[in-house]
Amino acid sequence: MIGEMSPGPSTIGRYKILRTLGSGAMGTVYLAEDPLLKRPLAIKVVREGSGDAEVLERFKQEAEVSARLNHPNAVTVFDVGEEPELGPFLAMEYVEGERLSDRILRGPIAPAEAVGFLLQAAEALVAVHALGFIHRDIKPGNFMVGRDGRIKLMDFGIVRNESSRLTTTSTFLGSPAYAAPEALNGAGVTMASDQWSFAMTAYEMLTGDLPFLGDSVGATLYRIIHGEPVFLEELPGEMKEVFRRAFDKDPSRRHPDLRAFLQDLIQALPLEPALKHGCLARIERLGTERPLGVMPFGPPFSKGRWMRSPILWGGAVLALGLFGWAAFFRRDPSRVLSIDSRPGAAQVFLDGTPLGLTPLRQVVVKGRAERLRLEKPDYQTLEVRIQPEDSDLILRLQPAPFEVVVHSDPAGAAVSLDSEAKGRTPMSLMVPGTGNHQLRLTLEGRLPWSAIPMRHQPLPDPVKLLKAGTRKPHTKPVPSVKVPNEIVHREIRP
Repeated sequence: MIGEMSPGPSTIGRYKILRTLGSGAMGTVYLAEDPLLKRPLAIKVVREGSGDAEVLERFKQEAEVSARLNHPNAVTVFDVGEEPELGPFLAMEYVEGERLSDRILRGPIAPAEAVGFLLQAAEALVAVHALGFIHRDIKPGNFMVGRDGRIKLMDFGIVRNESSRLTTTSTFLGSPAYAAPEALNGAGVTMASDQWSFAMTAYEMLTGDLPFLGDSVGATLYRIIHGEPVFLEELPGEMKEVFRRAFDKDPSRRHPDLRAFLQDLIQALPLEPALKHGCLARIERLGTERPLGVMPFGPPFSKGRWMRSPILWGGAVLALGLFGWAAFFRRDPSRVLSIDSRPGAAQVFLDGTPLGLTPLRQVVVKGRAERLRLEKPDYQTLEVRIQPEDSDLILRLQPAPFEVVVHSDPAGAAVSLDSEAKGRTPMSLMVPGTGNHQLRLTLEGRLPWSAIPMRHQPLPDPVKLLKAGTRKPHTKPVPSVKVPNEIVHREIRP
């Protein structure tokens, strides 16, 4: 059963809240309206309990970077503030569309479409680097794809430069599955680290796969730091060489900049010659002019001119011809999940492979993986099927039944649990794990005896049943602890 989302606020700051767009591990995003400017916007609020001074500082930085960037391929931040009941909030441009990560979930992206996305994404990242910033969290989930095809880079809360006021503790900031090895081993991030993450994003767009994927989070991170990339067998050799250089452990041996990486990648892609020429020409101008939105490889076409354009005619033919190429490359895509349980410290298995104990963050999951199993002593094993929309799972475990052994003196006493007859002593019986349950022993000529059985607390051995008419000695009662009735369900946060 999917957990119900609690009602949101009606206003945040001066903004009218229309509905909830999504909720994740760090907070909630609302669709809102600016009553003064009459425009829609997105409001990001940090989850309760994490709205400290550093979070507000990050929000302020995101607003400052966005204001300085002012780029058509980057989400614009309009306002930042604090709401007494909610904490820090960020008001930003609302992009009607989907995350690039959601687009990849539907399958690998054909090269003709992918290069258009990549060139726009590169325009935004080059602009970030031109300001002296390192983004540090380049991944498909941080790019929005608008309904018009425009790519928008977002989330500048953890960008860094030499004058950054933000602290960097032992907590890793970013997405480990897309992070460069130097970002994971503490060697320090540079613009080359962003280029690694950009290349990882490009690889996943084209193949639906990740080249350092392991059976667990730890295995994936170990492969990024120490292992070699594992490419799809059907990937052309020229593309393998491009990505092998992009994923070199030594930043100095990677491509010198995004322009060089994209040039090599486009040369290796099976693109129609006219389209390839237009893309390469666009790369030569990368960062030197404002991008042109959904047509990254050339200027807008005037009426009549587009009918004579070899690029557009070639692209149309290419789109049909590459249908088979996309199907040839199609693989169930990888994705990243966060998995937690109530209570915590449950052992997690993905299709039988152990992942570790909850909570687990940034678990890289192959698209074919289907079933999660959670095990914890004294709790029932929980199995759930992973759904395509799952991103942040909280799974509730139900206490398992437990066994009690009942002996009485004299033997042969009738045993009942919650007024239901179970048999006669000596015997063992199973007690439900949830709720309080009344155990009762009766024997003709003897005083009845009752108690609330507790897990890991054995009953007296034996239970002495006093003769009727005998004054019952004062004994310390068996403690009663109320166990809540929990229902196994899961909450899904996008």
